[in-house]
Amino acid sequence: MRKPKRLVDLKRFTSIGLTIDTLRNRRLAFLNPDKWDDRNDAEFMRLYRNKSRKEGLKALCCTESAETYHHWKVFTQSTGGCFIEFHRRPLLDSIRQDPHYRAGTVEYIRLNEIEDCDYDIASLPFLKRSSFGPEQEYCIIFEGACDEEVHFLPIDLAWIRRIVLNPWLAPTISESVAATFREISGNPELNVVASKLTNSQTWLRWGCSISRRGV
Repeated sequence: MRKPKRLVDLKRFTSIGLTIDTLRNRRLAFLNPDKWDDRNDAEFMRLYRNKSRKEGLKALCCTESAETYHHWKVFTQSTGGCFIEFHRRPLLDSIRQDPHYRAGTVEYIRLNEIEDCDYDIASLPFLKRSSFGPEQEYCIIFEGACDEEVHFLPIDLAWIRRIVLNPWLAPTISESVAATFREISGNPELNVVASKLTNSQTWLRWGCSISRRGV
């Protein structure tokens, strides 16, 4: 019997600027899929909106994955990026009773599988090509009326588990950004850290220990 998938917290890779807006205004930005780089994904969203006759469509893309170099390079602008890690349950509970929101884990399909798949229109926002599988995306969509390019979901800052700054910021700048986030949020204990993905002292010490073993 297959074990049920462990439900992990959700990470939203974004910019430092949008994070400031999130903390100051206690809201999450849902963006227009028409502007996405992945034209396949954008077209699936357009087909879903039009065929389902939705008033509008905005999306918030998160990941269930641990941080990877791919996430930093694709979903942020290097030194301008960070990710917000949300406690999963309160975030999803906040939209559960609102029919304008839908959320789900994205499924990744190979091209040689599509003839045998039996999906309907409602599945379109949660389907991507298998090449994007490492993203491990969790998508939340808002399909109500929205006259702006952005839809905002009100949030409680207590839903934030931590904020992780990109690994390319100089330490002094990281400290300054972290202090700014805490000041804006009104929480001096807000967990803000710098990623060690490209500069892990633990990893480097392990390399040194291997080097001492000789050839």
